Amino acid sequence: MMITVYGKPDCIQCDRTVKALDRAGVDYQPRDVTQDPEAYRHVTETLGYRQVPVVVHQTDTGTEHWSGYQPARIKQLTTAGHRPDAATITAATTASTMTVR
Repeated sequence: MMITVYGKPDCIQCDRTVKALDRAGVDYQPRDVTQDPEAYRHVTETLGYRQVPVVVHQTDTGTEHWSGYQPARIKQLTTAGHRPDAATITAATTASTMTVR
């Protein structure tokens, strides 16, 4: 199961989303739509969103996604078992700070 957070710099909802994921210990891959044209096209054309953050959650049965800061959905990810080991949490926190802020 993989989680990707599409965001951009100076985005309050993006910051809140990645901070909530970090606090919950949820493993995710950050993508900056302002620096990654492929990520931008995926969010806008494939998924149809016009705002970030967009959280995409790959599961064994398919893909779920949503836009905006949604604490209840983040909590669901926590209960779904997306907690990595300590080294992965540190790497994800560093990457999200550099990429999404």
